Amino acid sequence: MPSSSQLISVLAAVAFGSVEAAFGPSFSTGPVSSNSWIREATSTLVLPKAPSGGSSGADTSLWVGMGTSNGDLIQSIADNYDQSNWNIFAYTLKETSPTSQEPIQAPGSTANANDQVTMHYVYNDSTGNYTQYVLVNGNQVSTLSTSDGHAQGWGSAVECAADNCGTVPAHSWINTKIILDVADAGYSSTLSKSSGVTGTMSTSDGGKTWTVSTIDIPQFTF
Repeated sequence: MPSSSQLISVLAAVAFGSVEAAFGPSFSTGPVSSNSWIREATSTLVLPKAPSGGSSGADTSLWVGMGTSNGDLIQSIADNYDQSNWNIFAYTLKETSPTSQEPIQAPGSTANANDQVTMHYVYNDSTGNYTQYVLVNGNQVSTLSTSDGHAQGWGSAVECAADNCGTVPAHSWINTKIILDVADAGYSSTLSKSSGVTGTMSTSDGGKTWTVSTIDIPQFTF
């Protein structure tokens, strides 16, 4: 089952991962300035074909996640087990102690190559929760609300549960938007990209709303 990624620098500060998981190319941002946090984030994955060449039981996950002040990881997921169909669901990895985590997974749906999977995370002031809304081609298929503190960073991941996933095709995240609680004009300086990953952050309101039109993730072999 997916875990948090120490490959994504800002998420590593607030979440810890399985020592057995392996990670491919990433696009990561954060942490935000100390007086701000991420109020809302959305991004749409254009699903690639299933991975190929992996061994039996290979478990590949594509996700965008937010590490939080409580040590949680909010991460809706496109998961591919044994190189069959993609499974789409909302998911939170909650820190229960300095050395333990609890996975919370909502019911979801399957999806196919070229489907568009939108992962939308929204902070609710009245409840103090983040709610995940997951849509496939515009239709909601999964949702989850959890109390997580405030999100401090946002990033993408290509994850293999046990380094046996074979080759994951190139894919893209489109229409990414990150809305901060308070403007952080320097937020783009926190951007980190793996080799071959492309995408540029921009803002038109002084640093409260940041957008990335397309994040291209290259093919990767575990």
